[in-house]
Amino acid sequence: MNINFPRARIKALTWQTWMGQWAELIQSGMPVLDALTLSTELQGSNKQSRLLQARLMRTTEFLQQGQSLQTAFRAACGTLPLPLEVALLCAQANGDLGGSVNEQLHRWKVTSEASQALGRSLIYPGVVLLLAIACWVFLHQVSSPHLATTHTNQTASSSFSDGLLLLGAGLLLAAGVSKAMKAQTHTTEQHWMPHKAWLASNFYHVIACELQAGLDLMHCLRFRVMPPSSWSNLLTQEAKTTLNLNQMMTLVQRHLKQGMNLAQAMQQAKAPSFLVRQSQLAEQTGNLAYCFFLASKVYEIQARDAQRKLQSVLPPLALGIAALTLAMAYQFTLAPLYGNLTGLS
Repeated sequence: MNINFPRARIKALTWQTWMGQWAELIQSGMPVLDALTLSTELQGSNKQSRLLQARLMRTTEFLQQGQSLQTAFRAACGTLPLPLEVALLCAQANGDLGGSVNEQLHRWKVTSEASQALGRSLIYPGVVLLLAIACWVFLHQVSSPHLATTHTNQTASSSFSDGLLLLGAGLLLAAGVSKAMKAQTHTTEQHWMPHKAWLASNFYHVIACELQAGLDLMHCLRFRVMPPSSWSNLLTQEAKTTLNLNQMMTLVQRHLKQGMNLAQAMQQAKAPSFLVRQSQLAEQTGNLAYCFFLASKVYEIQARDAQRKLQSVLPPLALGIAALTLAMAYQFTLAPLYGNLTGLS
């Protein structure tokens, strides 16, 4: 009995490194098959590189047997990274494989780096906040035995300062909740979290590339699975965003089959207003791909704007919470301990 084990996953960085090498060799004038062979030999000796090298060698064998690029890659690698699949599709239409691979690789790197930039900006404030919490826990462990043996009533001044600290913590929490609620009450066309906007941008970009490659509109609006983020806690939100986008495209398909034009179908599917307007223009000019390229660009702008705002707010907020944590740690541990030891309480 044959048992099919799941394929080992190749990381995005490994794919990106190889795609850059392959595209550079092709654009230097080397034939596609020779460039693929040489780029396979250029892979490193680590586990990921060896895994990719084995799959590329199988791809070379399929190409030598006369299969097309898309068929060979899918047979050897199974599920391809979406940027590589789109690049092969575009190259089939425009004949420029090196340029298509470079273009999709550039977008892949831009979106990946932008998605990781917010997390990198929170590393230092997050470390400071964790150290502040650890300091509070340590001080509590040190001071609790002394406070238990000499437990006294707090003075009016200490009660007042405790109240001020608690009030400050409450105001800080209320400000954060208010900021989040205001952001969520924006129009439905505005994606507040940048990872959602990047996902929508990539979704429309793939549709535009397929239309530009000459695929039928109904085929381009099919259900598609977008590559997940590296942030595991955002996978559920990304799946929901992808599902909403796919449901909207399914409604557009249904209305098109009923005889509506693209603009009417978009409007009935409750697409963003700018997408409805561009659909009308696309039908007049016959350039449907431009409509979805523009949608991709709009969401890219929204993603960058949302990311810029979060990067300007979250790090100072985290540092403020860390400072408040240290103040509360002093008020509820060191201050009572000092008062008990000196007999001032």
